[in-house]
Amino acid sequence: MSSSQPNPAKTAQNATSPIANSHMSDAGQSPVNEYRELRAPTKTLGTLIEPSLCDAELLLKNNLATAQAEMLAGSFWANLRNVARQQLVSDARRYTSSYRDVASFCADQTTETGENNSRPIVMAGHQPTLFHPGVWFKNHTLQKVAGDCCALPINLVIDNDVASARSIRVPQLKPPANLAGDDSDAPLRGSWQSVPYDQGGETLPFEQAQIRDTDLFNHFDSGVRRLIAPLVDDPCVTALWKHAREAIARCGIAGCALAQARHALEADMNWQTLEIPLGVAVRGLPFATFVMEIIDEIERFQTVYNDSADHYRAWHGIRSSAHPVPNLGVQDGWYEVPLWVYGNSQPQRRGVWVRREGDQWHISDAPSTQLNPSSAKNRSAANGSVSLTVSATNRELAATQLAEAASPEFKLRPRALMTTMFARLVLSDLFLHGIGGGKYDQLADRIIAQFFGITPPSLQVVSGTIRLPGQEPDANRDELRRELLRKERELQFQGEKWLDAGNAEQKALRDQKLELLDQMPTSGSRRTWHHSVSRLNSQITLQLSEQRRETRGQLARLDHEAATERILCSRELSFCLFPLDFLQESFAKMA
Repeated sequence: MSSSQPNPAKTAQNATSPIANSHMSDAGQSPVNEYRELRAPTKTLGTLIEPSLCDAELLLKNNLATAQAEMLAGSFWANLRNVARQQLVSDARRYTSSYRDVASFCADQTTETGENNSRPIVMAGHQPTLFHPGVWFKNHTLQKVAGDCCALPINLVIDNDVASARSIRVPQLKPPANLAGDDSDAPLRGSWQSVPYDQGGETLPFEQAQIRDTDLFNHFDSGVRRLIAPLVDDPCVTALWKHAREAIARCGIAGCALAQARHALEADMNWQTLEIPLGVAVRGLPFATFVMEIIDEIERFQTVYNDSADHYRAWHGIRSSAHPVPNLGVQDGWYEVPLWVYGNSQPQRRGVWVRREGDQWHISDAPSTQLNPSSAKNRSAANGSVSLTVSATNRELAATQLAEAASPEFKLRPRALMTTMFARLVLSDLFLHGIGGGKYDQLADRIIAQFFGITPPSLQVVSGTIRLPGQEPDANRDELRRELLRKERELQFQGEKWLDAGNAEQKALRDQKLELLDQMPTSGSRRTWHHSVSRLNSQITLQLSEQRRETRGQLARLDHEAATERILCSRELSFCLFPLDFLQESFAKMA
């Protein structure tokens, strides 16, 4: 679509996704009022599925109907979605088949020649990590929703995020460090033990973080099994790592190996989904076309993007300018775009800036870069920056130039909100988010409605809480702690309540204290009375010293138990620590 043509993507009526719980005042206006609060379930096997699972088919049908109406308003979205989906399904099938069988699953799906059976696409996504079971529950729900709706399930591996931690934490139970004598009744203390699967290194995107220590990676499972053995007999890391060792030999990238191993394990569980890394999904003309829609109106896009982020921060009382996303900047005529760029020789993520000069868009990671206007290919400037020029008068040509510029040294990747906007508007018909993505995509809904002028597709938020077998929070501990704290205060300030009436000395002290309380002066000087009370309180405190010591010990024990419980009952433990059968049974109960 050339720049001179009207853009049908910006002419449709506006609305907002149900998950935002907002409403539109008029077409083209921003959502107002409130954002939904999304919280992780606290109960074991508790789920957060909003809207509910039984509404998934209706959400999908509504999204399809809305998309169809918008397609009838113009050819832009129809053409973009059709081309993008043919590429997506073909690439996802090819990628998935490199490490697991897809022949039977894809027999009735889009073929390698691009034939399309028009089945809707349900999509989810996450970083390639050893995440907690609540995240994996989303993958379980993905294939269930797709099966119920006769849709194609595709999981997006978010491999452009930074690979920070290259380890997992394994819970441990140890005797107290200060245990003395034969105190065998002392409770074991919970602690964390970090188990790395690779050496630490630069903070690089997952797709660039090559394995640094293959031997450490290959023996990760044995270290995990040894540490978790007192709590779990058969963690699924054993089955997972059989696939992981094969995957790391294929790709040499830790994140890639983790994702492929987990997906291969899903095949063992008969979960039927396709998978594709984001870095593969955004190659080619469809994503470049989507990017040029934004670049061609970058000033307006920046206004919408920044205003939406400001609104989100103001609504939630967030002071940090970096949360949930930083505002896009402007510098000497250069406009920041929510994209990353990196390459094999410069693997660190760098921001992307654009500037229009005449009939050319200049695209660079360095706003001060001086460019050769005749260059339509990316190149490295003297200072090591990457730059590119594309047409500013023909959007289709510009998208082609941008797509053709892709190379091992020029990897253009979307940032978080850009990723989900492309996934929801172009690649899928229903997107399943986790809690974090569900929160932030309420911000994306505002941007979609205001910039593109179309109805944000409904999404579904899915998460759950699973704890290690046999580990359950003590529901009575908090009440017991409150009772002990009350007792401790009374022992200090109202000790007469705890004196033993069968002990003559303590009974005498109690009677004296009660008598003094009955004789509290109502007026005049109370100095003598206060002195008498203080003297009695000191005597009572001596009598109750053993009870106070025992109460403090009980409180300390409860606090230690609570600290251990927070570790053993954490919902954030990696799924690879759990027995596979236990997880499958849990998922089946949850959805």
